[in-house]
Amino acid sequence: MNIEGFVVAPGEQQRGRIPALELADGTVVSLPIHLINGTRPGPRVYLGAAIHGDEVNGIALLARALATIDPKALSGSIVCVPVQQPLALHADHRLPIAQFLKSPLDQVPADAWTCFPGDPDGNIAQVIAARLFGLITQCDYALDVHTPTRGGRYVPIAILGNPDLGPGAAKAEELAHALGSGWIMRGERGMYVSDGILCVEATRAGVPCFTFEIGEGGRLEEESVATGAQCVLNLLRSLGMTEGERVPPAKTHLMREFLGLRAHHGGLLVTEAELGQELKKGDRIGVILDVFGDVLETVTAPVDGLFVRATTLGTVSRGERVATLGLL
Repeated sequence: MNIEGFVVAPGEQQRGRIPALELADGTVVSLPIHLINGTRPGPRVYLGAAIHGDEVNGIALLARALATIDPKALSGSIVCVPVQQPLALHADHRLPIAQFLKSPLDQVPADAWTCFPGDPDGNIAQVIAARLFGLITQCDYALDVHTPTRGGRYVPIAILGNPDLGPGAAKAEELAHALGSGWIMRGERGMYVSDGILCVEATRAGVPCFTFEIGEGGRLEEESVATGAQCVLNLLRSLGMTEGERVPPAKTHLMREFLGLRAHHGGLLVTEAELGQELKKGDRIGVILDVFGDVLETVTAPVDGLFVRATTLGTVSRGERVATLGLL
């Protein structure tokens, strides 16, 4: 296994860093990389997390999953980049905000996740995307791990790219089922299926991939880490890379569209429904209170759906999202 100058013998693993960016004082920003080479033939899988700096659950769940892998018992190989945007992690923010504030127009696009396959001669986000894409396209499959940004919490959900991305799209859906999270979004509109998104461009390039959202931004949560690590191991087992039985979900919800619900009044948000709950049209999700404690708005489900994303912020302004439903 020879990647970016790292030579990993069969049955071995290596951790290291590869240069990605250079800052104004000459500091080199590098990507952490964990390479595991098995002793038997098999696919090569890319695992990536924290392309946004507040997505710390993904870093921890990949570390936990890979800690259980014995390279000598592995079929195939693994390329893991646990922090795909180190500047954003350093800023403890979704984006590397200091760079964006320095020169906002120069830093558009600011989000590396949205500008794949990237540009090695572009701005910071485009350079990072190009560096990552070079690793991804050396693999057979890829998994991109996320959480919402701060103030949001998802059920553990696999979100597919466009269904018209060629034969890789069908394989990506097969892998999403293998993940075993219990929640799959197969939509045809919205940001997750837009051109430039990591999983969309990876699948288009022949590397089946999907987005895996789990937990809440800005928090490190044991339940999410344990669940996410198990899902990663499910994926590897389904590809025949590791031994053991997959842990299936009690039920798999296959959805066709997200529906975001937004506040009509600003105030204190009190969410009453349970995340993951099946809602019928008219079911109560929560209330928005004014600063005197009076109810300004009762939030209800406008249609039947699944409560897949909750807003965890205590306050909302008019127009801010209060909940997201997944429509079957």
